[in-house]
Amino acid sequence: MRTLLGAAVMAVLVAAPTLAQSKPQIRDGFTISFGVGGGSAGSSCAGCDSDRESAPSGYFRAGGALRPGLVLAGEVNAWSKTKTELGVEGTLTIVTVNALVQWYPQPANGFFLSGGVGAGSMGLDVKIPGRPTVSDRTNGLGYQAGLGYDIRVGRNFSLTPFGTYFATAGGKLDSTGEKIDANVFHFGLGFTWH
Repeated sequence: MRTLLGAAVMAVLVAAPTLAQSKPQIRDGFTISFGVGGGSAGSSCAGCDSDRESAPSGYFRAGGALRPGLVLAGEVNAWSKTKTELGVEGTLTIVTVNALVQWYPQPANGFFLSGGVGAGSMGLDVKIPGRPTVSDRTNGLGYQAGLGYDIRVGRNFSLTPFGTYFATAGGKLDSTGEKIDANVFHFGLGFTWH
């Protein structure tokens, strides 16, 4: 999966200069985008740090262009991994919902930087055979920072390779009240309508 995704992103990047010349970068009004990829997640709490885990991740964004070089939007980022050990299945999920600013330093170009703040959540669901599912959650601050490049392949459509860091902070576990933070480095390919 990781090799296939990497090959797809490389093919898009190699084709980018040719595609960019044929389609102008125009941003006006409503925009929507979603993307899939892979992410590396970790968490930390008082006296603990987790090993990073890799798993599928994705995003959904909707908003509007205030001007050709500036988009305001709402974005949801999510990462989830399920592991089974000794018959016990655990699913860890990290999600942020943020208000986002996406800035194009050169509006005629597809490169952008983004940043946002909002709410974040981390959840763990544990399934033990013959017993009810045990769940634990934390809710806190969510935030993100990222970059990407819109490669125009149609008048109102772009392929968008991206990299985003999203995280939660200040949340407390429902079960113990212990503070825990989580973060994800998230890379992939987006599909954007401008």
